[in-house]
Amino acid sequence: MACCLICFSDEPVRGSKLEQFYGNNQQFQIGMMEAPCKATLCCCYGSLCSCCAQYTVRKRALDGNLDNYICCQGYFPGCCCMKPGHCGEKSSPACCLCLESFCCLSCAVSSSRMFIMDKYRLLPDPWDNRIIRFNNALQLLSCICNCLAICVEELREFARILDLIAEIVFYTTVGCMTGQMMHELDYQQNMAPKAEAIVR
Repeated sequence: MACCLICFSDEPVRGSKLEQFYGNNQQFQIGMMEAPCKATLCCCYGSLCSCCAQYTVRKRALDGNLDNYICCQGYFPGCCCMKPGHCGEKSSPACCLCLESFCCLSCAVSSSRMFIMDKYRLLPDPWDNRIIRFNNALQLLSCICNCLAICVEELREFARILDLIAEIVFYTTVGCMTGQMMHELDYQQNMAPKAEAIVR
């Protein structure tokens, strides 16, 4: 997989929602590439139980208080049929976060990561850009191949194989992001009491 990743640019993703984070001055404690070795259990949790993991990550990112929860934390205003903040989040935030995690997994993962990047002024890692581009390219290729397979019967078996590869890569990417986010939250939450002690 590393050989494939080298083919993808590590440049900042211009014209995307990530562009706003390139002015940040802090780095994640670990990159997505390091997450499987340095946050193994969280990566497995993120890959194998993705929806539950995203619920956990967002709740932790919000310091355990869902009062500040809105759909996708407002980063994807067009993904809901209603405006984020007006989808019933105030009356039942836990239920809404659960629905977001199970029905819009990719948006849930991305918005949790963006929220953490905003909160701690974190800059995306160049290898993270490569992994995300590789995943997105495979999803797009799989979609194109499935559309072509409707008309070209010979492509149907290849489309099924590509679907499986794209799905494995997607859940691996989600696992790496989850591991990276959980590791960062652990680090930031351990640093907070030390910072308070220094202030005193």
